[in-house]
Amino acid sequence: MTPDSGLPDGLLRRAEIEPVSALAGQRQALRQRLLDGVSGAEVMAALTDFVDKLIVARYKNALRQAGEEAQVSGSQYCCLVALGGYGHRELAPYSDIDIMFLHRKNAGEEAQALFREVLHHLWGLGFQVGYCMRTIEDCIELAPGDITIRTAMMSARLLAGSPHLFKEFHRRYFRQVVGRGAGPFIDQLMDMRRGEYKKFGETIYLLEPNVKKSKGGLRDFHLLRWAGMTKFQAGTLQDLADRGFLSREDLLSLTEARDFLWRVRAFLHFEAGRAQEILSFDEQVRLASLHEFKDRPHLLGVEQFMQQYYRHTMGLHETMVRFLDRCLAGPVRSVQSAAKVDGYFVVTGQHLTVPSELRARVLDSPDLLLRLFEMAGSRRLKIDTDLLDEIHSHMNNMSAEAFRTPEVSRVFLKILAGPGAVASTLEVMHRAHLLEKIIPVFARVRGLMQFNHVHKYTVDHHTLLAVAKAEALAQDPGVIGNVCQEIKRKDLLHLAILLHDMGKGRKEDHCEVGKAIAEETAALLGCDEQETRTLVFLVHKHLLMAQIAFQRDPYDKKILLPFVRAVATPETLRKLLVLTAADISAVGPGVLNKWKESLLIELYLRALPEVSGEQDEPAGPERLKQLAGEVARECTEAAAGGLDWIESQLGQFPLRYLHGTSPKQIAAHLRAIGKLQAGDVLVEEHFNEELGVCEYSVITRDDLTPGIFSKIAGVMTAQGLQILDAQINTRTDGVVVDTFKVSDPDYAGVPPAERRHSTAATIVRVLKGEEDVERLVSRNTRLPSRRRLPTTRQATEVQIDNETCDRSTIIDVFADDAQGLLYAITRSILDLDLSVHAARISMREELDQVADVIYVTDQHGAKINDHTRLEAIRATIKKDIDQFIDQQVAASEGVVIGSSK
Repeated sequence: MTPDSGLPDGLLRRAEIEPVSALAGQRQALRQRLLDGVSGAEVMAALTDFVDKLIVARYKNALRQAGEEAQVSGSQYCCLVALGGYGHRELAPYSDIDIMFLHRKNAGEEAQALFREVLHHLWGLGFQVGYCMRTIEDCIELAPGDITIRTAMMSARLLAGSPHLFKEFHRRYFRQVVGRGAGPFIDQLMDMRRGEYKKFGETIYLLEPNVKKSKGGLRDFHLLRWAGMTKFQAGTLQDLADRGFLSREDLLSLTEARDFLWRVRAFLHFEAGRAQEILSFDEQVRLASLHEFKDRPHLLGVEQFMQQYYRHTMGLHETMVRFLDRCLAGPVRSVQSAAKVDGYFVVTGQHLTVPSELRARVLDSPDLLLRLFEMAGSRRLKIDTDLLDEIHSHMNNMSAEAFRTPEVSRVFLKILAGPGAVASTLEVMHRAHLLEKIIPVFARVRGLMQFNHVHKYTVDHHTLLAVAKAEALAQDPGVIGNVCQEIKRKDLLHLAILLHDMGKGRKEDHCEVGKAIAEETAALLGCDEQETRTLVFLVHKHLLMAQIAFQRDPYDKKILLPFVRAVATPETLRKLLVLTAADISAVGPGVLNKWKESLLIELYLRALPEVSGEQDEPAGPERLKQLAGEVARECTEAAAGGLDWIESQLGQFPLRYLHGTSPKQIAAHLRAIGKLQAGDVLVEEHFNEELGVCEYSVITRDDLTPGIFSKIAGVMTAQGLQILDAQINTRTDGVVVDTFKVSDPDYAGVPPAERRHSTAATIVRVLKGEEDVERLVSRNTRLPSRRRLPTTRQATEVQIDNETCDRSTIIDVFADDAQGLLYAITRSILDLDLSVHAARISMREELDQVADVIYVTDQHGAKINDHTRLEAIRATIKKDIDQFIDQQVAASEGVVIGSSK
């Protein structure tokens, strides 16, 4: 051993001669230890020791080689201090190293040269170093105005140099900085953390969380520790627990969460070879395997691993919030003599609590507990933090059977009915583990992840968020808001939303499992036959409205009437609309866009007259005359031809076009048709602000070129546009009116006019044969904008539906998303000598796949009925899609965005 270094001679010499390889060897050894099962804490402590010894050895080496004056200065007037995570001995494998050169004002330039020697050595090792040179006075002056400096120096630890100087710093810093202004400092910490939440994720349930800075990450633990040091002068979790500021249950929960996150973070760093804090999909799969989680038929290993991750981060975050509430609580106000509400509860300001002499009785009474939460929700009060802690702890001693009383059911349904903060009340009940006593299945879905790009949240968080979205929809000024306000039984609506995804995470279809859960819950809550029937239908068929609205034609009676029969009543239709909108909205930000909302409203408005028996709209020739008059008022050029001409034009369009196209747009189409000459291609384009989409109408003749729809889809692909809906109308006179609704991901709002004009001009050139669509697509196709999942891709499905529609054969395609997929499908359909009449694009959310629905006929406009040909069509389209996606995957190998690795 080298004197004073604590390092083996060989290792020290290697570190001096080959510092990078020495550190690499140490990291490799620690990585193996981590794989062998040691904790993240052990890895961090070992690396901290290694770096400590290197720094101390280099400092003392430099001190010995310096002159006498520098040696005196270096040992008496200055010292090296570790800060931040390094100061806490929590150095992750590739974390930055924060050090401070603390010196007295009379330390000479020679002493500072010692510090530079250490810095150069650390840089030579490849570390990112945060450093500063300060006096004690500097520290005390700077810390109050900079929260980063203040928190970093709270973990100061002496490495080398004058122990007397460090002790003086520590004493003065904690007396003059740390021990003062606890309340404002904690407020600053919370403001800082809220800023990090906005940047790194405001929900615990991110798909790819930052293990350090996302909500529930290690920074929440740091926040709790800083607050404890400031408020109670307690430096560790154990100190807080020993002094009664942290319960033993919270101590255990925090310790387990911290150690779990430390280990995950160490794995991330070692795998990346750098300070990687993002728990990516690839890493989730890898770590699930390392932790020996195995795939089950109904639950992937990675979903089990992430369920554990979310449970730890949720526990960490909730404990931190409760602890900060205690830190910021003012002097305890006596509630013993305060007037009691309902005989047991006391309201002080915006807080609700229970006097100590009544707590045991309330905690042991499910009826009183439910009344407590109902009062908090209806009056928008916050339940006292300590009381919530007691409820949480007490739930372990209470059985679900104790909550099977008529009073519990009555009050729970009252909570669900509102008005009041329904979702936030349910969320607090869930955090206290009380909700699962009433709906037992909630315990199983706590932290249950859905491993796909569509769902952004765990099942329990998605469900509670959906209830909040339904409450928010009631304030919406549009159609859905009006519908929501008309719903009579909000309790049944919110209960259905609460249960709609409870069947997830099991082998069977979650809708079928949900049906059974709804039946059981209705019985537990004492619902009557009609209430049970409504609840079970809403849970069992919660996907029905979206499937029809997004994937079928609601103007087809063969589609509309079965939906109407299933829904049965206007009240159930209203509930189903709001449930569907809330469910989609709670999947993730922006998932319920204006376009999807319009499709749901369209189906609702089509079904409402049928289900209510109030059909006021004229039918047949009368409706045609009425529409012709409306179009004439929008178009003077068309009106010049007379109403008979307008009616004759309208009579050549299908019903879907007449009902689904505004009179203003019809008038624009008729103007174009009136000007159409042989060989012409006319494109009408505008931005639909109400729907937030661009609309392109292409008017030409069907004999201009084969595969008109396919070529237009190719242009949209090349332009980077996403087709949401396409209506293909080929009239008996050969006039084609194809209308596309598309989103333009390059622009958050209205795309520039030149962008839309460019797309329209490109469509014209391609259809006229002036530009080859294949070359256009290959030249302009971009890298996929969406990051792919790291697992093997989902199997492509192609289904033929020949029963739903009398006029067309429906082809349903479910495939992994890839730019140009719709173009690939339409090329395949064109090669099969089929004509496309409509297309609608959506997501198959449970499998994270695109759902493309194409209505086709043969070249004569007839439905395909030959079973052999139908099977050949299905097999060919599937083969072509798989080949296309395989080519896309192969082309993107090694690319970070869109990589399939």
